[in-house]
Amino acid sequence: KKKIMKFKRKKKFHLDTLIDENMIIRGNTTITGGVRLDGKIYGNLMVIDGEDGTLIMGENSVIKGDVFVPTAIIGGTISGNIKCYDYLEVHANASIKGNIEYNLIEIHAGADISSNLKKMTKSEIGKQKKVLNEITKQKD
Repeated sequence: KKKIMKFKRKKKFHLDTLIDENMIIRGNTTITGGVRLDGKIYGNLMVIDGEDGTLIMGENSVIKGDVFVPTAIIGGTISGNIKCYDYLEVHANASIKGNIEYNLIEIHAGADISSNLKKMTKSEIGKQKKVLNEITKQKD
């Protein structure tokens, strides 16, 4: 029997936060819900809120730090490690330098990735979800 893989790619994303192209954030940042990043973040970024925790990076966006997120669509530049326990999509104009841990990944032709890729085990995904859920509870 052949195993058929189906991507559970989301069609709609709920965005709670917009960081526009003129904004620069320095320091580690935790954001709840969906975030659209067109600016720059110099520090680690953690996006929480279960399955709604989504990072969408525009073409000219930059993150210099590690990224922890359930779902991400990368169109900009990341210099740091990525842990994405649900779905990671890397667009053609994206540039990533750092290790990537993922559950599901889609890489478009042309993406510049200088990284080690590691598929997360179910156990690792469970631990990551538990950590993010604990952080979410602390924020309430």
